[in-house]
Amino acid sequence: MAATIAEYFTDELARWKKAVAFYVREMHLLTVRLGEVIQRNSIPGIAAKVEKQQDKLNAVFKKFTRLQTKFRRQAASLKTDSTLIDDSLVKAETENQQKELREAMTFAEKEWIDAKNDCHNFLSEIFKKRNNS
Repeated sequence: MAATIAEYFTDELARWKKAVAFYVREMHLLTVRLGEVIQRNSIPGIAAKVEKQQDKLNAVFKKFTRLQTKFRRQAASLKTDSTLIDDSLVKAETENQQKELREAMTFAEKEWIDAKNDCHNFLSEIFKKRNNS
């Protein structure tokens, strides 16, 4: 049986939901590590630097949270009584919304990668300084 548009969009939404859940778990781990830096470190001005990293993580988290809400709405628009709608019922608006979600997810993932890498580099430098002290 050939895949329908609704099925394809629903599968895409499901993959994004799983990706976001994974990213949120990673963010939580980085937040814990940043908290450890604050608790254990006596480097002057470290709190402001940690806060800057945390702000980046929080900004990406908020984007993912908004996307998750949009994913749920889009998934609901692709079903009638828990059954995927027929291709003939997929409106241009729904297709445009999926495209916008795809672009927003791509942009958010890029921001996440940048924030994550910045945070890892920051933590690496802090731990290196701590070990050299």
